[in-house]
Amino acid sequence: MNAQCSSGTYDLDCNLAVLKLYQFHPEKNNVDTVAKILVKALMQQPATDYLMCTYLIPERVQETEVVSNIAAVAALLETCAFRQVWPALEPLQSGVLQAVPGFADAIRGFVLDTLQITYQGIPEAHVCASLNLDAAALPALLAERGWSSKDGIVSVPANDDNTAKPRKPDETGALRSDQMIKILSSTWLP
Repeated sequence: MNAQCSSGTYDLDCNLAVLKLYQFHPEKNNVDTVAKILVKALMQQPATDYLMCTYLIPERVQETEVVSNIAAVAALLETCAFRQVWPALEPLQSGVLQAVPGFADAIRGFVLDTLQITYQGIPEAHVCASLNLDAAALPALLAERGWSSKDGIVSVPANDDNTAKPRKPDETGALRSDQMIKILSSTWLP
């Protein structure tokens, strides 16, 4: 795991094998290694690597302070509470996050990807708070993504995910099943 952290590489199969070995030999369990594996898996968001890793971690290890702090950050990321992620990372800064370079950038990438598929326009203050960046760093980041900003609103180019798609009308005139269910349920007498 230390080799993955120092070289910036990631090997899910290797990490899952380590966690599986810890299940077979709980006396050899190293919470610091488990924490590094979880952080590296969390950096792969939106992939489900983190979730797969948690299935292999026993409850007594999940209850340790460092692992429970990582779980709290993962829950915030999953619910898109991005502005609350950064304060939740504070207890991890002096420990596991120092050993895993690139974590903040990976999380910012996930946040940006999520914002891109969700919004077409976002207030600059919201973007800065979600990324834990000051306003001076924002223009370079926006230019890198091909986004623009005007009058305090960040404009995200329209894409397949952040654009509403109209339903195609049924040319046959037949009712769809969801329409039929509404009609039938309104006529049902208890």
